[in-house]
Amino acid sequence: MEFGEALRYLAEKAGVKLEPIRGQAAGEKEKIYAINNLTSRFYQYFLHSHPVGKVALSYLLKERGLKPATIEEFSLGFAPDNPLALKKFLIDKKKFSPKEVENAGIGYPQGGYFLDRLRGRVIFPLFDHRGNVVGFAGRILPTDPKQDMAKYINTPETPAYHKGSLLYGLHLNKQNIKGKHTAIVVEGELDAISSWQAGIKNVVAIKGSALTEDQVRLLSRFARKAILCLDTDIAGDAAAKRGVMIAQDQGLEVKVAQLKGYKDPDDAARENPEALKEALIKAVGIWDFLIDSVFARFDKKSGEGKAKISREVVPILNLISDKIVQAYYVGEVAKRLEVSEEAVEEQVERKQEGQKVEEGPAFTETPEGKGRRELLEERLLSLGFRYDEALLQDKKLADLIKTPLALRVWEEYLAFRLKHKKFEISRFAKVVPEELFEGFAEMVLTEDFELDNPAEAPKEAGIVRRELEILAIKEKLIELEKEIKKSGKGADKFNQLTEALHNLEETGSQGIILEEER
Repeated sequence: MEFGEALRYLAEKAGVKLEPIRGQAAGEKEKIYAINNLTSRFYQYFLHSHPVGKVALSYLLKERGLKPATIEEFSLGFAPDNPLALKKFLIDKKKFSPKEVENAGIGYPQGGYFLDRLRGRVIFPLFDHRGNVVGFAGRILPTDPKQDMAKYINTPETPAYHKGSLLYGLHLNKQNIKGKHTAIVVEGELDAISSWQAGIKNVVAIKGSALTEDQVRLLSRFARKAILCLDTDIAGDAAAKRGVMIAQDQGLEVKVAQLKGYKDPDDAARENPEALKEALIKAVGIWDFLIDSVFARFDKKSGEGKAKISREVVPILNLISDKIVQAYYVGEVAKRLEVSEEAVEEQVERKQEGQKVEEGPAFTETPEGKGRRELLEERLLSLGFRYDEALLQDKKLADLIKTPLALRVWEEYLAFRLKHKKFEISRFAKVVPEELFEGFAEMVLTEDFELDNPAEAPKEAGIVRRELEILAIKEKLIELEKEIKKSGKGADKFNQLTEALHNLEETGSQGIILEEER
């Protein structure tokens, strides 16, 4: 019995309720994957091998400037504008039921017909990070007489497809992103495809203007840094700012690339790829970008201008959860406003106090990296339980694991190994205390912690350990900064740790764009 199934069996025997991490929906998702995979090939056939796809193929090749190899790599297709074509293929030939096809979000019954939701459109299959086709996006052709229709439509939400969880292109680029620890984040499918064709092989699209929590959680498995190259005005978009905050809480460093003279990355990649790459290389930190955008709008020389800048900059400073980073930007803002750091600090503290009063007892400051730490610690233990038990016997874990669940589970493992020469997940599961069992099982079973190649577990564990070491140094720096302010002591240690942090963060991260070999 596979160990995940053994855990589920033991949980049922013990009467412990497990969250349906894979649950009953797994069979339904597999059915949708099968339908979508066949449908993707169906659409590709019409694009490449049927006369009705000639206009669509010409549009992709000539108007969008895509190469045949790029079209093939992203499995692009065309949905014929024939109301019976999809039904004949999926229902009559492949014997899926109308309900199954409807549940996949591809078709729907209407007026005695079973219609293709995406008919008459260029098709972009949407893959999850494992390469499953979870849904589709369709773009209307410029020559289509039905121009009053939406330019783009997507598969509706299904058990397999959730728009806010998808990172388009990740299935192709995840190893490249890991290699550079950096993801280039764009908005739409064509932004990602054109950038990829231009040689930027660590790009993903978020299919919107703002990162979601699910997207950040997934992206943080592969990257330490996200460079946003979006059409949206991040400085003026509340949703985009929320996405930045979510990324910060997960420990992702966020930068912003500014395209000048081009409407979007797709436009830049087709007209001047080098300009796009230069913009990515020159990307600025998110806090620099937001603060600069405020200073650019007001006259910092006048008293009124200083007041307006202060009113807009202080809330930005207050968003920075890393106190070391916040202290740096407090100093920078003070210099630019030509006022004392104490004056800016006072405004930030006053804003924080105001938020506490306004938001009430539920507002508490999250410890630096807490969300990120929990994720990393549980991932590290999961790698050991799933793939390589030797990872759990590393004594250095005592200095790295700090969150309650992960620490308790690891301590239970160590106690178990003192009594047993051989480790078996099924035997260990029987002795895990009931109050830990659900968290332990979720840690081991969750799809987020699966590896495509189990042999990479030690390498992956090394990456996770380094990330935990970075968090530990940041936490220590916060303590030292407080000590320095209080007593004036600890500056040498602070400088040593800062250098150590820099070295860790630079490990294996030279460059930000992973281009094809030339």
